[in-house]
Amino acid sequence: MWDHLLERRTALKELWNEGDTKAAAQFVEEARIMGGLDHPNILPVYDLHVDEAGGPPRLLMKLVEGRTLSDLLHESTVPPTGLRLERLLGVVIKVCDAVSFAHSHGVIHRDLHPRNVMVGSHGQVYLMDWGLAIRRDAPRPQRASAPVLAFGSGTPAYMAPEQAWGRDDEIDERTDVFGLGALLYEMMTLRPPFAGNGLSDVLEAARRGVVAAPDVVAAENGPPARLCEIAMRALAADRGERHQTVDALRDDLESFLRSGGWFVARRFPRGAVMLREGDEGDNAYIVSQGTCEVYRSVGDRTKTLRVVGPGGIVGEVGLFTRARRVASVRAVTDVTALVVTPAALEQELGRASWMRAFVEAVVVRFIELDRLRRRDPGER
Repeated sequence: MWDHLLERRTALKELWNEGDTKAAAQFVEEARIMGGLDHPNILPVYDLHVDEAGGPPRLLMKLVEGRTLSDLLHESTVPPTGLRLERLLGVVIKVCDAVSFAHSHGVIHRDLHPRNVMVGSHGQVYLMDWGLAIRRDAPRPQRASAPVLAFGSGTPAYMAPEQAWGRDDEIDERTDVFGLGALLYEMMTLRPPFAGNGLSDVLEAARRGVVAAPDVVAAENGPPARLCEIAMRALAADRGERHQTVDALRDDLESFLRSGGWFVARRFPRGAVMLREGDEGDNAYIVSQGTCEVYRSVGDRTKTLRVVGPGGIVGEVGLFTRARRVASVRAVTDVTALVVTPAALEQELGRASWMRAFVEAVVVRFIELDRLRRRDPGER
């Protein structure tokens, strides 16, 4: 609607259930909660009008011109990667700020999902729809002896298990941590944590709380291993295994953005050849779990050059030169390794020009040394 006094467009929210006193009380409570949360990432409330004659209450708010996070995620048929993923993670971090602020004021949102996040035309981020928010210290209903779904306490496909079971006495800040994990999950997979053929299937999945890992659901898109770990911790069915605060989750996301988290994880069974001599090099591996050996063919036998364990790197020369590999790598045990591709490395090195120069100089020296060593007639 148009504000004639201040000459601006505003958003008007009006209660539809006219005459429903319970719904009217909840509507007013939503307005009061939002009005008490003065934060850059929470939609501002301008006014609340309650009609003394019994008409529906009206809530006047800032009008946000932009798109929902859901729209931004699904504008492509493949999950975001690279710079696009980094920008969208920046949106989630701002949502974390909003939720953390709400928690500091004793408010739990309870309905976090991509459609409730608006991104303005100039990058403004607003957490919307506080209609299901509750105050931490408000009286909670007694839990029924046979838990049933308290329908309306969240959006089923994004519900924490305690919500899906209707255990209102268990809802706390960690319930919102789960919701933020759901935002991350859909960012990597383009689907919510829970799905099914109907509402009952979705609710049953939410009650079980078993979430398929993003790197399994979207394996072909290679979501970053560290980001998968962060999301899966936030989505733990047991509240005690989640991040215990939104700030802890936010810290993990910022750490991911700052350091080497863009690499995808790949698993190799014992005996598998990870890299093969003679193949063109286009990636390297950082071993995170297990042990592998680097070996070279010498006539009809093989010569082990070195054994690499967690933290070690293999295939680094091919990553920079794309030359044919001069050695093979085989998994001695089951191995989990981070895949370092040129694109992922570019994203990391792009943050620090001095690091790029340093790494490239070291690689050049290494290649020169390796060539001299292989030309040494005394090598055995």
